[in-house]
Amino acid sequence: MPKRLGITALLTLIGVLLTALLIVYLAFSAGPDAPAAVETEWVSAEGTVSWSDMDGVIIQAGSLDDALVLLGYGQARSRSWQAVLWRQAALGRLSEWFGPDALPMDRIMRKLEIADGARDAFDALDPDDRDALAHFSAGFNRALLSRDLNRSTPFLILGFQAEPWEAWHSLAIERLFAWLSSAPASPDSRPLPPEWQEADAALQQLLHFHGNAANWVAGVQDGASPYMGARFATGSSGIPLFVETELDYGTGRFTGLMVPGTVVSLIGRTHADAWALIGRGNRTVSSRIGALADMDTKHHRIADKAHEEVVVSHHLDGQLVVGTLPRATENAPVTLISWNGQTHPTDTGAWLRAIGGTAPRTRLLDEDGIRWAGAGWSVSGAPSVVLRPGSYLLFVTDAQEEISPQATVAGMSVPPPMTEWMNTTLSRAAEGTLADLLSFFPDSLVTDPREQEALRYLRNWNLEYGAGEPGASIVETLLFELPDSVRSPVLLQQALTRTVRTLSGRYGPDMSSWRWETVQERAVGFPGSTPGAADGGRPEERFTQKYQPVTIRAPGHPQTLVWGAPPSADSMRVTSAWEGAIDLRSGTLQYRRPSVEFNRFLGTFLTGDRPPEIRILHRSSTDESTTFSPRD
Repeated sequence: MPKRLGITALLTLIGVLLTALLIVYLAFSAGPDAPAAVETEWVSAEGTVSWSDMDGVIIQAGSLDDALVLLGYGQARSRSWQAVLWRQAALGRLSEWFGPDALPMDRIMRKLEIADGARDAFDALDPDDRDALAHFSAGFNRALLSRDLNRSTPFLILGFQAEPWEAWHSLAIERLFAWLSSAPASPDSRPLPPEWQEADAALQQLLHFHGNAANWVAGVQDGASPYMGARFATGSSGIPLFVETELDYGTGRFTGLMVPGTVVSLIGRTHADAWALIGRGNRTVSSRIGALADMDTKHHRIADKAHEEVVVSHHLDGQLVVGTLPRATENAPVTLISWNGQTHPTDTGAWLRAIGGTAPRTRLLDEDGIRWAGAGWSVSGAPSVVLRPGSYLLFVTDAQEEISPQATVAGMSVPPPMTEWMNTTLSRAAEGTLADLLSFFPDSLVTDPREQEALRYLRNWNLEYGAGEPGASIVETLLFELPDSVRSPVLLQQALTRTVRTLSGRYGPDMSSWRWETVQERAVGFPGSTPGAADGGRPEERFTQKYQPVTIRAPGHPQTLVWGAPPSADSMRVTSAWEGAIDLRSGTLQYRRPSVEFNRFLGTFLTGDRPPEIRILHRSSTDESTTFSPRD
């Protein structure tokens, strides 16, 4: 009997250990593995595509065409869901997946002719550029149509398989990116009509991409090691919007950042040139007198198994008419929308030549940014803010001061090393804000001991938005509690009372525990998953339940070189950004951005305790890789 009990206990222990190993495997498994080898007629020589631990793509190939095949394959394996979701949005077919709630988004995509413009632009491309995109799409399809990717969770829940990737789809995504990145061309520009505002905001929330008014780029001459730095706001996406990319194709080398499904690269370095663009476009809403008889009319069909409708768009002298149309026999004011995409449907040719070594000259996206041609920094385009605090630094942005580190950069007396640049949480702009606030708090006005303690934290604050700074928490919560920009001792004292009450209620009475990373906790989401995109009982409801928002804790602020969103009630709060820098001598790319493993068991649970870290794009022996070879 004791022997039998011992065997039973041993078997039970083995079972527990096997269960534990299975849980660990599920918890930390990265999902389907790429095959070790692929044969295809699309490459002329052997090449390798590798994926870093953060899904950056590293390619070694014998020619640029071969590299584009591997690039398409690498992007599709690491960003298949995002690329397919953006394609569905660009084609105006989101309602096929997410039901009638997505119809307003589809309507504006059809009226803007995102897809139609992409087809026409592709047909008008230089034959060599069309051939280059054909190579890219061939590699993309080789991954996208594989069985393991189509069994991934998003596709299974929504109940569909990815459709083949056509070469012009890359232009459709490029055009969608340009539209979402566009802003009024001038302060005098009228706002979008209400129905357009609502549909556009819903699309931005569904894709979790918005807020790129906070973008900036910079060039720093740090001794013999010049580098480019950049911040690209990516809305509230919990999966990376961009793909860190390195292409070595024998006769040249490219390192930079790409939009999945495209060859768009806002920041890049080649063997001959380097550039960093803010990534903004222009749109204008205007009014003029027009007649219905002078307008061109187009019809667009939206159809799926459960719904069919015809969307009608009207154009006056090439501009899209929105809002109320004039009667058939009258001239009347009409509202018009124009944007870069109407006159410049694609920059794909410029992006392809950029990979080949020439900094891009763009028109769909404005050219605002910086260039390096080997001898120093220069401004490209016409950005609204250009700072040169010495001959060693050039800073460019279209952002307003409250969401930009302009003051911090302007106060730099020496060029910081690249790693120091990427870890700067100091805000020089906060210096003036803090002085202004404290001037309204004479000691005789504040008598409550708790509020006096909060003021001591404010007076001792070092202007850093580091992870553990209670002073930053008090300042930003105090600003949030103020009813408006009006300053008076009474209003400030009342706001201070609410601030102490709010922070004590949420984080406890110990003010040392009011850490900035906790108070400005950021929620990020899975693209395609929003509460407003689901109808009860449909697959998209299960999709939304599966992909719940995740919170992350990290330092930073819009006015520092490290991004961090202050407390806000804004539904379009920017909680995610790509931050990075490229060493122009070595080609090293360092970067930081949120990355949530939504499809990995326990991945979302662990995210809140793992703030974004600085990574270096490089290939290691532990990275996944696939070798491509010509098919005989």
